[in-house]
Amino acid sequence: MRSIIKLLILFGLAVVAALLLKDSNGYLMLVTNEERRTMSIPAAILIFTVAFVVLYVVFRIIRRVLAAPKAVSQWSDRRHERKDVALLERGWIELLEGSSVKAEKDLERLAHHTKDNTRMALASMAAARAAHNLGHNDKRDRLLLSAREATKNEPRLSAAAATVQAELLLDEGKGHEALPHLEFVNSVDGNQVHIQKLMLRAYKQTGDSLKIIEMARILNKKKHLETSEFKSLLEYTAANYFTKANIADANSLYQTLSAEEKSYANIALAMAGRYEQAGEPAQAAKALELALDREIDVRLLALYTQCNEQEASGRLSKAQQWLAKDEKNPDILLALGHLCLVAKLWGQAERYLNKSLSLRDDAKVHALLGILNDRQGRPQEAMRHWRLASTATVALPVDHATILAAADTSNDPSTPPDVKNLDKPDDHFLSNKIESGRGELEDDTEVYFDSAPIPGLDRKD
Repeated sequence: MRSIIKLLILFGLAVVAALLLKDSNGYLMLVTNEERRTMSIPAAILIFTVAFVVLYVVFRIIRRVLAAPKAVSQWSDRRHERKDVALLERGWIELLEGSSVKAEKDLERLAHHTKDNTRMALASMAAARAAHNLGHNDKRDRLLLSAREATKNEPRLSAAAATVQAELLLDEGKGHEALPHLEFVNSVDGNQVHIQKLMLRAYKQTGDSLKIIEMARILNKKKHLETSEFKSLLEYTAANYFTKANIADANSLYQTLSAEEKSYANIALAMAGRYEQAGEPAQAAKALELALDREIDVRLLALYTQCNEQEASGRLSKAQQWLAKDEKNPDILLALGHLCLVAKLWGQAERYLNKSLSLRDDAKVHALLGILNDRQGRPQEAMRHWRLASTATVALPVDHATILAAADTSNDPSTPPDVKNLDKPDDHFLSNKIESGRGELEDDTEVYFDSAPIPGLDRKD
C-alpha cells in the first residue's frame, strides 16, 4: 500500500512539473557519438518519469518472484500456527470442562506435531494434567519430562513446568519430591504467592514444623493467609513441635514467638508441660500466666494448680488478680481453692470452694471439699462430698432408694467356682467326655471339671 502511495505522489509531482514547464522554450540535447538528438524539457522529464516507473515496476515484480518461496513458507507457518493455536485452545477448554480424555488426546497430538517449543511445552504440561486426572501416571511423567527438556533454556517456561510437576506431586501427597521443584521455581522468582502457598502445603506433608511456621508468617504478613487460619496453624504446629522436640529446641522456638502468640492456649499448655518435665516450674508458671492474663482457660488453670507447697503462694497471688477482674468466675475460684489446699490454708480453701460451688455444681469441687474435710477430721462430711462428686461424674438411672436392692442369688452355684456341682449335672456335662493324661476316665473315677490346675494335685505324665 505504501508503494502505491509513493507512486501516486511521484506521478503528481510529474504532472505539476509538466504544467509548470509547458510554456518553456528550453531544449534538451542528447549527444551519442556523432548523433545528436534534441527534445523539449517537458518531454524529457516525462520520458524519464515513465522510464523510472517502468523500471520500478519491473524490479518490484522480479523481487516478488524471487521472494515467492519464502512467502510460501511463511504462509505455511502461519497456517500451522493457526491450527496449533486452535488445537491448544480446544484442549484447554476440554480440560477446564472436565473432559480429560479428549483433552489428553488433543493436547498430546499437538505436543507431538508442533514445531514451536513454547507451544509444545504448554501442550505437554496441559496433557500431563489431563493424564494425571485419568490416573495415567507413566504418561504424565513422560510429558512433564518432555516439557522440562523443551524449556531448559527458557527460565520462565521451565519454572512453569516445575510448578505443574510440583502441584501434581502434592496431589499425591509426595511433599518430599515436590519440594526441590518448588525451590527451583522460588529461585527464579521468589515473590510468587502461589508458589509460597504450595511450599506451605509441601511442608505440611513433610511435617517440617519450623518451615511451616516460617512460611505461614510470610503469607500472613502479605495478607494472603487469614489471621484466624494463621493462628490455628501456628497454634497446632508449635504445640506439636514443643511436644516432640527436646527442651532446648522447644525453648528456642518459643522465644521467637511474639507475646500474643505465646498467649495462645495450646502453645502455653504444651510449653508449660515441657518446662514441668524439665524441672522448671517457674518457667511453666510464666508461660501459663501469659496466656491466662489474656483469656481464662480451664485447661490452663488445671495445669497451673499442679505445683508444690513452696510455689503455691506465688501462684495464689496471681490467681487473686484474675479473680479481682472476674469475681464470679467459678473456674478461678476452684483454682484458688485448689492452690489453698496445696498451701494448707484450710479456711481460705473452704471459702473459695464453697463460693465456687454456690455458682456451679461441679464434681471436682465436691472432690476437693471431700479431701479438705477428710484432712480436717470430718469423715462424714468428706464422704458426703465424695458421694456427690461420684454422682456428678457417673450418670446412673434415677433411684429414690438410699440402699441398693439385694442381688438375685437364686441361680448362684452352691460350690466353689473351681469345682462343678455334680448333684444336678446338666445335659452339656453328660454329653461330653472328660479326658486325662491317661485317656478317658471311668464313671466311678473322681472327676474335676475345671481346666485350671487343681490345688495339691501333682500330675506326672
